[in-house]
Amino acid sequence: MKIGQAAGVPLTVAAVLISASLLSAQDQPLGDAARQVRAAKSSSPHATKVVTNEDVGPGPVSETDDPAQVVNKARRAWVADMPRTCREVSTNNSGPGSSVEGLREIAAADRTHIVVTRRGGSDPGNSELIVIGKDMYSRTGAGPWRKDSAEGSPIPMPKFYNLPEALMSDYGSLKLVRRDTIAGSPTFLYETKFHPGGVAFRDRTIDFWIGANDNLVRKIDTLTKNTEPSSGGIEERETMTCTYGPPPEIKPPI
Repeated sequence: MKIGQAAGVPLTVAAVLISASLLSAQDQPLGDAARQVRAAKSSSPHATKVVTNEDVGPGPVSETDDPAQVVNKARRAWVADMPRTCREVSTNNSGPGSSVEGLREIAAADRTHIVVTRRGGSDPGNSELIVIGKDMYSRTGAGPWRKDSAEGSPIPMPKFYNLPEALMSDYGSLKLVRRDTIAGSPTFLYETKFHPGGVAFRDRTIDFWIGANDNLVRKIDTLTKNTEPSSGGIEERETMTCTYGPPPEIKPPI
């Protein structure tokens, strides 16, 4: 069972500048601050909630559904520009380490807000992008906003930003792991494990938490490990969590 292959898309210069910060975070190292945050989280007590049939209810997803079809439906719902707010964290323990945090707010097909914060690595700093209709606003750090036209872009800008990297490729077999809850919402957790690019010493695990009552992506966690002895045990992790509700308010900054 496979997740369908997403078609490649051309990118504008602006798209490369913002999306590279999120999608290439695995090539950047993990900073001390990220280590402290992870250590604090791992040492904190967590209450475990048992998800029952009453929690799941007669929703669009059941335990007997084909995992690949469940994830494909979640991807189609994602591309449909459903209003949502997603937070992303990417870390890498290579070298001195670095981390990247991202915020994506999707109000509609033509209204998107993205914030990227990079810590450590070779290019620390902040980037921000707002797309409203045919207008695109961007800035770096605390610098002034710049307005450009998104008209004539080779792809609808929000469409590209909406799709997480974990939903863009054919990742092979998926299996149902368990029922779970994310931010109080009942979900089913699906998992796939494979070797990216067929490289034997690279192991990747992707976990998808899909809403049991709405078939929406609630969380995606991607862990990539380099098991080659000379690599020193490099690990890269990307985690995204999403909430749904009223469209976030996105206004022109200037």
